[in-house]
Amino acid sequence: MNMYEIRSIELKKVPGNNFIEFLRIEIPERKGYGPIPFARVRYALNGDQKEQENGLPMDLGKGIFTATLEDEELEELGDISREELEKILRKAAIQIVKIVREKVDTPSILKSILKDYPYLKYDECYSEPPDVLKCRVADPKTPRQAEDIFEIERRLRSATGEKYIVTYGGSAKDDDNFDKVWTRFSLRRSDFSKTKSNGV
Repeated sequence: MNMYEIRSIELKKVPGNNFIEFLRIEIPERKGYGPIPFARVRYALNGDQKEQENGLPMDLGKGIFTATLEDEELEELGDISREELEKILRKAAIQIVKIVREKVDTPSILKSILKDYPYLKYDECYSEPPDVLKCRVADPKTPRQAEDIFEIERRLRSATGEKYIVTYGGSAKDDDNFDKVWTRFSLRRSDFSKTKSNGV
């Protein structure tokens, strides 16, 4: 059984030029886990709408293409140099990552991850997606460990290419191990500057 589905996102708004046109990006999504950070960008050359057989692989986490055009394809482009092409690809990569992040449904990815942690629940009321995602313990009697939170963050980071700042809290007695009695946590995008006085 195939564990992956391919999600396609149109890239018509990504600026190219007369030499190369970016058509769409194909992102594998693992069922129950969301997208992986590696994708393939489909493109056409010289203003021709004919899609090239080989797409360009891309690392969405790093925001870069991990390969470039073959020498034969570059020759088809005529006057453009390898340096000019690489400059175009770098600029396009920035725009493509931005488009993908706008399309990715981060709360849905997080909810899929939480299926492996049945004692946790996504907090719809207090989350501010995609910048701040909050979760809480559904059953306070359930054993828990703080490492689960950081594992969830790692999986979400891998799926979205975003880095998150983790905070967690709750009520505890003096002799409690706080790593085992927390009741809520938040994942805040590392480039999100808004802060609140009440912590998580």
